[in-house]
Amino acid sequence: MDDAKADKIGWLARFQTSVQSSDAAASMLAVVDQAMISGTNFVTAIIIGRCCGAETLGLFSLIAAAMAMIIGVHDQLVTAPYVLYHNRKQPAALLRYNGSILSHHVIFMILVLAGMSCCSFAVRNANDTIRVVAAILLIATPAILLRTFIREFSLAQCNVLTVFAVDAAVCFSRLIAIAMLFATDAVNLPTIYSVLGVSSLLTAVIWMARNRYQFVFHKQSAINDWRHNWKFGRWALATHVAGTSTPYTMPWVLFLMHGERATGYLAACSVIVGVANILLGGMSDFLSPRAASAFAKGGVAELRRVLGKMLWLSILSIGSVCIIAAIFGEPIIDALYDGRFPGAGRMVILLTLSVLANAIGMAAGTGLWAVDKPRANFTADMLTLVIAIAAAPILVAPYGAIGAAIATLLASVSGAIFRQAIFQQVAAE
Repeated sequence: MDDAKADKIGWLARFQTSVQSSDAAASMLAVVDQAMISGTNFVTAIIIGRCCGAETLGLFSLIAAAMAMIIGVHDQLVTAPYVLYHNRKQPAALLRYNGSILSHHVIFMILVLAGMSCCSFAVRNANDTIRVVAAILLIATPAILLRTFIREFSLAQCNVLTVFAVDAAVCFSRLIAIAMLFATDAVNLPTIYSVLGVSSLLTAVIWMARNRYQFVFHKQSAINDWRHNWKFGRWALATHVAGTSTPYTMPWVLFLMHGERATGYLAACSVIVGVANILLGGMSDFLSPRAASAFAKGGVAELRRVLGKMLWLSILSIGSVCIIAAIFGEPIIDALYDGRFPGAGRMVILLTLSVLANAIGMAAGTGLWAVDKPRANFTADMLTLVIAIAAAPILVAPYGAIGAAIATLLASVSGAIFRQAIFQQVAAE
């Protein structure tokens, strides 16, 4: 190895160490990473809405909601226990634990493909676009899920640089493809999802080739680790399903009651909300492993310090987005979609306030998760789900998209208040 190459590797190693050891640098990079992901989704939604109309944008939002639910279930069953428990493993045991987690991921992926095969059969009589998209997703989903595994595995180790590199490769590929489709007036969902699948596969293969030494596979260890992880994962999953059912299923409820156009209207207004979700997602990516580490090293006192700092940062940053949305939300929507979605201002405000409520609840929920109390989170999430279910027929049926936004806000605020109350009670014990 020549001196120049050695110096380059040494610089990269020092840079990676400095980022991982600095909370400020790691949190900033996590927010930038989330901004990149959300920005790519933002551009994709804008192009689809402008070129294909509300119906196709509605279909895009429905697929995105379903995919987010699948990824969320994967995170809670496979990678969430890893975030909590891997710090407690000795080096040799950690390699076997890593192998177990990857084995669990493969099994989950097989089950997902079986379910998607049934869904593809169910839509065999749908229009050509839906059938083609369903076939492409059946092929692309394993690559998308593998990329998700790599992302969460790296985040658990606080390796935000790896996460950023993987996400940058996928997002850059999608943006190039969308730009080419837009320039040639050929925007379509099948091509967009094909590019997502190929880029996810390539980045995943490169990462696995470089990091295969981190995994040692042992059948009995995989079985034992699943049994141990399930004790945490079952409550984490129940909490996730209850807590995320509102944002993930509300587009489907709206679609069943009012069709694709109303769903597209909700998706169009959600684009601005993506700015707030950038901050929320980045903070969540940063906060979860840091909270688990803080509690392991300094107990409840250190955990409170980390959560308090992130809570105020969330309120200030996302609150600022809420103010901007209240003032400029409707003009921005009109400019982005060329006036296709009039009267969107009120919905933008409601959806942005929902993100702020979720941020307040996220801090407490992460605290309960870090102290190994996922079951306590479940109670708050069930309250959120019950309120959303009760509000849906009352608000969504007569008022459409604006009713869905109001129901989402009511559920988010109720969940945040209850979750904070539960965390304060658990932390005081």
